[in-house]
Amino acid sequence: MSANDWVGVVTVTVTIFALYASALAWLVGQSGRLRTETKRDIETLESIAERGLDKLQGQESKSRQELATSLHAGILSLQQQVNQLRDGSATKPELAAVEQRLAATLNEFKAETRTEFARITQKVDRLPAMEAQLAAIGQMIEKLSAALTVRI
Repeated sequence: MSANDWVGVVTVTVTIFALYASALAWLVGQSGRLRTETKRDIETLESIAERGLDKLQGQESKSRQELATSLHAGILSLQQQVNQLRDGSATKPELAAVEQRLAATLNEFKAETRTEFARITQKVDRLPAMEAQLAAIGQMIEKLSAALTVRI
């Protein structure tokens, strides 16, 4: 081989190496960009999940407050009726009627309470599943990111 042939071989080798280095640098840049986007997406998902949790907690708090307000109003009403009966020397039928109203109100309150707590429980029971899903997605994204980094 002549000197010109060696110069051509070296030139081709350097050119191939430069193309390989450029491709590698581009892949590293893409990996970094994907990692940044992935972290941003995970942060967005976490933010959405936190807002969802806050919203559920707010709804639960509101439901409990409404339940407490309803119970308080019912108790005050019953206390007022009992005081009126006591002051008015109520007869047995009047006392029996008040007792029936008390029992009906109590049963209605129990039913409303069961329904409300069932709804709250239903909402709260979904939270661990949502958190597990988000954690699984985060782990999957981390594995993909690690696999991309290893390949590069």
